[in-house]
Amino acid sequence: MPAPIESSSRGGGPPAYATGSTGHVPLANVVDFCLSQPFQTENDFTPPSQRLSPIEDSRPIFVENKSDRTLTFGQTFKDARAVASGLLNLGLEPRDLHKLPPTPTCPQGPEIAQVVLIQLPNCLAFAPVILGTVAAGLTATLASPALTGDEIAWILQNSRPRVIVTAKTCLPAMRAALQKQQDQAFFKTVPIFAVDGADDPYPQALPKGPAPKSVIGEKDWRELLAANPSPRLDAPIFPANTAATRTAVILWSSGTSGRSKGVLLSHHALNVATASLWQDSEFYQGQRQRWLGYVPFYHVFGLCNVLLLAICTGSTTYTMSSFNLDAVLAAIPSRKITYLHMAPPVAVMLAKSPKVEPYTKRDASGRNGFSSVVGAVTGGAPLGHEVVVQLYQRCGFRVRLGYGLSETCCTALQRGLGEAEMHAHAGDTGRPHWGVDIMIAGGTEADGKAVGAAIDHEGEVLVRGPMLMSAYLPIGFMASANHKNHQLDMSATTEALTPDGWFRTGDVGALSADGRLRITDRLKELIKVRAYQVAPAELEAVLCSSESVADAGVIGIYDESEATEWPRAFVVPSAAVLSKPDRQQALAQLAQEVKKLVEERTTKYKWLVGGVVFVDQIPKSPSGKILRRLLKSGGPEAKGVEIKLYERKRRDVKL
Repeated sequence: MPAPIESSSRGGGPPAYATGSTGHVPLANVVDFCLSQPFQTENDFTPPSQRLSPIEDSRPIFVENKSDRTLTFGQTFKDARAVASGLLNLGLEPRDLHKLPPTPTCPQGPEIAQVVLIQLPNCLAFAPVILGTVAAGLTATLASPALTGDEIAWILQNSRPRVIVTAKTCLPAMRAALQKQQDQAFFKTVPIFAVDGADDPYPQALPKGPAPKSVIGEKDWRELLAANPSPRLDAPIFPANTAATRTAVILWSSGTSGRSKGVLLSHHALNVATASLWQDSEFYQGQRQRWLGYVPFYHVFGLCNVLLLAICTGSTTYTMSSFNLDAVLAAIPSRKITYLHMAPPVAVMLAKSPKVEPYTKRDASGRNGFSSVVGAVTGGAPLGHEVVVQLYQRCGFRVRLGYGLSETCCTALQRGLGEAEMHAHAGDTGRPHWGVDIMIAGGTEADGKAVGAAIDHEGEVLVRGPMLMSAYLPIGFMASANHKNHQLDMSATTEALTPDGWFRTGDVGALSADGRLRITDRLKELIKVRAYQVAPAELEAVLCSSESVADAGVIGIYDESEATEWPRAFVVPSAAVLSKPDRQQALAQLAQEVKKLVEERTTKYKWLVGGVVFVDQIPKSPSGKILRRLLKSGGPEAKGVEIKLYERKRRDVKL
């Protein structure tokens, strides 16, 4: 049961504080932790009901759903070691560390090794590439394949990778991003290894002889597999006791400043997150797990819940490069999927789409296309309880709500798999995972430490535990790490972490007496499009770059039918546009211009699906801050000429 923290509270009554059970997770490289098969024996994070039998080398872990090409447990680690050797043989040096100042979550100061940028959709190559990177003691930074040249340029500028592994389809944007870098002398030395997502024959070996190079100079990523074994891997690359300071991965999380922030996650943070997930995986029930792998592995949800957990548990994951409803529906019965991971819009589709109907029909024995599924989890954005109930009644399994962020990994989860637990959890997002503390902020002491609010009182949700980020990557740090006189801007980290190690989530919520978290609002201005974060300031900057736009403000509007928010732009046209004789035609033309501008400059989930509204002015405070609450309220400030930019498919169906 959740235990209260021993401190005063604001609002009367005991403080709102909940904790999962705590215990010991050994310090280790992520690869060593996975290879140790940590859930074989009962320990602090493995209850007797979750103990697993040994994972044989021949067990399939990743299977490409389309082709049935298979990567076994043994070959995953064999090829990860080969990739590690290939990277080390290129001259990368794991002892070349960049050290940040101490932070509340990493008192020794986070360490960043030389960086390998990985930009891949879900595919068989993903596991050996990321595991090989961290096995070599290097730091992996993960980027979405959907990023534009401008967006990937920001990541290149700040992470300064020594090697790039990307999909062939991403090469045009990557080349454009490289051309935007000021330090051309450095980036011209960075080798690019390409993965052909459509036709990659891996795990088939690279043919012997010189590998052909394309006209733009990238290499086949399998050249890393063919490298001579590095003797450096025969001994530990770094001391295990530094796993809590050593950065394993850098994820990219949008901030209210409009630019993505690099989130530093240590080896120990990822290991604890994986352990906590399995400790709370009551869906296991002694059955070997079979999952679908369409949640992106470059996202914290897919990285922790699917990729790392599948390897540690010996679960078979059928990879899909992207979500496709028809393919998912066909795979669930044919692959006998046991548990599903999904963003809220997928749950909406399963609850409402007519395409699901044939799979819900039961045979004489009472089974249907979903009968192998014990349960599911959704995360990344809110999901209404009505949709959860609809899906349960239609398909026969419960979707449980989870809560987490890039900065906190896996944080909270609803418990139970049955109908009674489903209704009991209506309106909440579960209890803290094993090893996680959650508190509702009611104020701060003079020294900056957080004070808890009372039970059932709303406040900012704070999270603490060993799975938290070490820090945000300071802008420009990797380019200037060798300059002793460079002044680091650690303000983003300082603002996000309290002195006593709580992460300020920016979400508003409350805790019940039994430790259930209820999310009610967001302090931050981020728009949650499916499981992705969109910073309004970024889109406003894109819009205001047009000479035809005098000012702009962006908000998110909630679409209940899709269980997601969409960006909506409020635009003040320039005087030149307003002076045209046919104003209606001029605004319609401007709407198409801003639509094209956003499409060219941003990735798809940032597009203005919520439409554009032309207004006389953007409401602002005396200090110049956009008053988004007035735009969201639908009052006179939000009235104007509204133009739809996209037609969305309707997924509702009468059941």
